Amino acid sequence: MPLEGLKGRKALVTGAASGIGASIAERLRREGVEMFATDIHPAPDSLVADLTDADDVEKLCAKVGTPDFLINVAGGPVAPTREQTLPELPSKSLLLEDLDENQWSSVIAANLTTAFLVCREFAPRMKARRFGRIVNFASIAARRGSDRVGVHYAAAKGGIIGLTKTLALELGPHGITVNAVAPGFIKTPRIEAAGWGDATAAFIESLPLRRAGRPDDIAGVVAMLCSSAGGYVSGATIDVNGGWYFGP
Repeated sequence: MPLEGLKGRKALVTGAASGIGASIAERLRREGVEMFATDIHPAPDSLVADLTDADDVEKLCAKVGTPDFLINVAGGPVAPTREQTLPELPSKSLLLEDLDENQWSSVIAANLTTAFLVCREFAPRMKARRFGRIVNFASIAARRGSDRVGVHYAAAKGGIIGLTKTLALELGPHGITVNAVAPGFIKTPRIEAAGWGDATAAFIESLPLRRAGRPDDIAGVVAMLCSSAGGYVSGATIDVNGGWYFGP
């Protein structure tokens, strides 16, 4: 049964070339949403943009217009570049002493600055319309820490939570909700290619739901937040991790 309040709306999903972003874009299409997808990595039906570049974000806005739903998925523990648009994920844990300033700043930019620039560009248009749904992407790494993806990624995703709460306060009077989704272990093709998908049976059994997450598990939550059913949810960070972590 379709969710109310989605059909006929317009959405922009960033980081939509693969994985969770692609799944969200597909779910919203099935719900009758006019979809605009963007990624630094070229993909069918996707606008190529480097969202760490304010000029690229401005050009993207000129192509998209005013979306009703803005879904900021772009990011990851390794920052893409124009030359290497889909970098391999690290095969081992990233320790503090392994990171240099360039890695720190590039991952902060890929995960936090992108969301800031995109929100700054599109929020005024949503304010003028007095309607909007913004969904940012945090991570379980920001909720409980992580010895896998490194402090730079966890710090960036922690920043997303702060960005989300503040924008919820600022944009709420204009009819705009702002929330974050914090995925746990989601088995995407990139995760599997990095060897992270080979989760041990003991780890899976430790999850209350006894299975790894799927991209469509995340897409369903995003669709709900964009729908009429999510209209009174704002400033929240929703943990979608099979019960692996739930904070106070």
